[in-house]
Amino acid sequence: MAEFVPAVGNILSLIERRDWARLEQGLAPDVHWTTAVEEQLHGPGEVIALLRDDPVPGPPAFHEVDEAGLLVRWVDKMG
Repeated sequence: MAEFVPAVGNILSLIERRDWARLEQGLAPDVHWTTAVEEQLHGPGEVIALLRDDPVPGPPAFHEVDEAGLLVRWVDKMG
């Protein structure tokens, strides 16, 4: 994960470890996540519910972190 910015590496590591509690702590309450098939997820609950049953995503095409270091936006690479 070293080749990614720290926020992306951290999020991907938490997903790989299936550490949903810590992942939720790293997501902003209003996080907006767009999947590779352009499904729009809003809020940590929707994001984690999807990730529980899906393979670990690759690095995003775009991401945004707020001033507190929480992930507010993730856009998977369309593929």
